[in-house]
Amino acid sequence: MNHYYSWLEDYLARLDGKEARKEYYERYYAGWHETAQKLAEAILESHRMLSSFSLEAQERQAELTRSFFESVDGILRAQAESNLAASRRLAEQTIKGQEAAQSLVQESMGAYMDFLNSMFSFYHGGIRTVERGAKRGKDQD
Repeated sequence: MNHYYSWLEDYLARLDGKEARKEYYERYYAGWHETAQKLAEAILESHRMLSSFSLEAQERQAELTRSFFESVDGILRAQAESNLAASRRLAEQTIKGQEAAQSLVQESMGAYMDFLNSMFSFYHGGIRTVERGAKRGKDQD
């Protein structure tokens, strides 16, 4: 019969007692336990590193976000100030234009009134001349 035993089966077959088997299992599993513990520590360290990288990435993202919104805020403020200044200049120009138009209307009305007054004066002067001429004609009769 060709029956192959593993080295473990061979060793266990030679052990004759509970204490010997217990000692074997403790040594055998101690190696596994040490390996498992090192693996757990490596996983824990990897987790710590990933957490650290994640935290750093979040901090960078927060800084980029803050910087972006500060930049947008600055641009909007500058644009609002520029618009306000342009609105003030436009309002000043509008007021100056209204004042100029009002002044032009007043001067035009004054010139028109002077023209009408001169026409009436000329008309009255003509009437007086005619009246004086008529009065002289009566006086000479």
